[in-house]
Amino acid sequence: MKQLATLVSAFMLLAGSALPAAADGANLVIASGNSGGTYYYIGAGMAKLLSQKLPGVEVTTEATTGSPVENGTFTSQSVETLGIFTLDGAYAAEHGDKSKGFRKPLTNLGMIQAGHDLLLYWIAKKDSGITSLADAKGKRIGLPSVGNTAYFQALALLEAYGLHKGDYKGIPMTYAEQGDALKDGNIDIMCAGGGIPQAAALDVTTTHDCVFLSIDEDKIAALKEKHPYWWVSEIPANVYRGQSKPVQVITAKVCLFANTNMDAGLAYKITKALDESTGELSKIHAEGAKWSSANTKTLFEHQVVPFHPGAAKYYNELWKK
Repeated sequence: MKQLATLVSAFMLLAGSALPAAADGANLVIASGNSGGTYYYIGAGMAKLLSQKLPGVEVTTEATTGSPVENGTFTSQSVETLGIFTLDGAYAAEHGDKSKGFRKPLTNLGMIQAGHDLLLYWIAKKDSGITSLADAKGKRIGLPSVGNTAYFQALALLEAYGLHKGDYKGIPMTYAEQGDALKDGNIDIMCAGGGIPQAAALDVTTTHDCVFLSIDEDKIAALKEKHPYWWVSEIPANVYRGQSKPVQVITAKVCLFANTNMDAGLAYKITKALDESTGELSKIHAEGAKWSSANTKTLFEHQVVPFHPGAAKYYNELWKK
């Protein structure tokens, strides 16, 4: 399990094989995201808090691409794995959406908790002259890892500007790699998913004068019509150095999932511990404040994908249903 992220290629070759599961479920791993992104910090924070609050349970986190295919697959294969990925990715997994990389439906994923929004950042250096995604034609663009929700969002947004593969040079990288590549002049635009603040965006804007590329108003309606599971939200002004105006970005909801075969009592304890640790998680990462029952309630009442039975028991008791 310590090499979780490296097993993806093996899965692709041996679909249907299963990861080993601990009989007692006491040793858990959270499949999170790449080391430059919000997923990783949230996952590491959750692992620390759960290990502290659940006697006899040890939880670690593993860096992955953060894609629903990778994290969803590992969660589906092992009762000792929890995965952080987006709601739209879970929906695609449940329905076996081949266009999103799922060879078959993953029908044993259950939501534990809903959290922050995945915001898609587009950043260029100020001296590049790039001021809009309309300027991206012919440019070198750092893209999120292939199969990641942010990757599909990036392609969809570029298409909204009339740009398709071949109109630009897309280079998939981790977010940390993108930040370094932008600073070194090896790419013209970085495209990184995460919360507020996003680690790679914070890093590059601390040392370089940058411009954040906002979605133009005339592109929003078409995006919403074609992709109703995403929406457009705003990064407030002055979150990052030199970012004096609000920035409109495409957004997806990020959630924590478990295998529905995980012991319901353990899933209940995990859900309860996380819900009671929102304040502590917010001290680890600002977006931790959004991982709460309050932010989960709407998705529980209008379920796009099912909840884990143990989590459902906790929420039903919390809201006295």
